[in-house]
Amino acid sequence: MNKHIVLLLFLLQPLLAKNNMPTIDKYHDVLCQILVDTSNDIDNYFVEGNSTKSSTTRAELSNSFAIENHQNIEKDIRLRLRLSLPRIQKNLHLIFEDETKDNSLYDGTRLSNERLEEKKYYLRLEYLKFVKEKLNIAFAGGVRIRHVNLIPYANIRFSYNLYDKESVNSSFYNRFRYYSDGVIEDTFEFDIKYSIDDLVDLFLRNELSYSNKYQFQTAINDISLIKNLNNEKQIGVGFGVVSELKNFKDPHIDYAHFHLLFHHMFYKDWIYYQVAPSLLWRESNEFKSSYRVMINFGILFDSD
Repeated sequence: MNKHIVLLLFLLQPLLAKNNMPTIDKYHDVLCQILVDTSNDIDNYFVEGNSTKSSTTRAELSNSFAIENHQNIEKDIRLRLRLSLPRIQKNLHLIFEDETKDNSLYDGTRLSNERLEEKKYYLRLEYLKFVKEKLNIAFAGGVRIRHVNLIPYANIRFSYNLYDKESVNSSFYNRFRYYSDGVIEDTFEFDIKYSIDDLVDLFLRNELSYSNKYQFQTAINDISLIKNLNNEKQIGVGFGVVSELKNFKDPHIDYAHFHLLFHHMFYKDWIYYQVAPSLLWRESNEFKSSYRVMINFGILFDSD
């Protein structure tokens, strides 16, 4: 049996037994405390004193599976960890994540299929600066890790709230990253959120990604409608197009997809699953229709 399925069943088994719920809570609390203690130890190493400031931690571990006709079965495990370091500086964070969490183009239509030991990982220190009410900037430096290879990099990102009034919000985002081996990555994003009512939101997402490693740039255009059924459940429907450009012109469609989403935070506020079926038209399949179902199972760790 696939080791990822075994892992998923192992995680689900205790959750399906109600008598074991307190045990799961205990494990979750212990892991959250370990993460907090770790970041406090880092904080205390650099800053001595009797400060009462305590670190917060946020982490997410998710396991994903996808089945699509004309494609092989896909799978992935994703991880992101964010520790605050308030004694050093209240806006300083230590972030560790794998390449699929780090990649803003990663979505429900592609999974890496890479084993954990084959992935790239990112470790960085990030300083977030709120410049003014609508603008914030983050400066970061770190290393990209794969096996024993360490590639230092630096990045700067900023987001600007262009318009925020009543039911409409629009924002612009940019992240520029430079690696010591000469690789450059730059991502631009323009989003609009329109609140139809208290429970329904319309999202328009437009993104353009550039890297000097590749001949083509990637553009994403997507429109989605999200409805909150209650505090634990969401449903969504949308349509998106992913295109490739050469020298920022002459775009051609890589694929288009009609997608659905059901999100359920089924145990407290830290265990969830998602079911995401979609209908796709890929250039690699001569734009013939293909059907895809992706399932995500995730655990959140938050000390706040």
